[in-house]
Amino acid sequence: MMRARLFRRGLKLLVLLTAFALLFTVWYLTAYRPYDAYAEALRAQPGWREDPGFPECGVDSEGFTCNVARPGFLSWTGNLGIGLPNLVLETGEEVVFTDSLLIWPRMTGDPELGVILYEYDFREDGVICASRQLYITAAGEYRPYGDPADDTANEALLEEHRENVEALLSRAREIWGLP
Repeated sequence: MMRARLFRRGLKLLVLLTAFALLFTVWYLTAYRPYDAYAEALRAQPGWREDPGFPECGVDSEGFTCNVARPGFLSWTGNLGIGLPNLVLETGEEVVFTDSLLIWPRMTGDPELGVILYEYDFREDGVICASRQLYITAAGEYRPYGDPADDTANEALLEEHRENVEALLSRAREIWGLP
């Protein structure tokens, strides 16, 4: 009787471990490994300088900050990022918060895209910046949230940053063939 109970518990544990191993394998092959191609594309860029403290993150020869953020353990969502080169002020100070493009690749279909757009207030004692995050289409058009007032303001902000957004989309196409 005791042996049978131990056997059943051991069998349940084996089934649970096998199911977890199968889930891990599916996640690894479908979510984590596809990002290898994105990381290799970054490393193949001329002048690529990877940050030693942050693998798969660095600066390319044109000064764009690029990164590959793989999905976390058992998550299917990772992203690719590109930021414009740092702004250098007359004082020599660098502003590292610049307009950026985020790309969320999907297993099927087109990736989802977003931008982080910065507005700066230059002062004697430094720079203050505020950001707005928006979803966009592959053509760089605004994807409305549904609030008419916010959507109007967001569309206007995106138009103010049109040149930067086009540069980011163009760089994403050059590096990853996306979007």
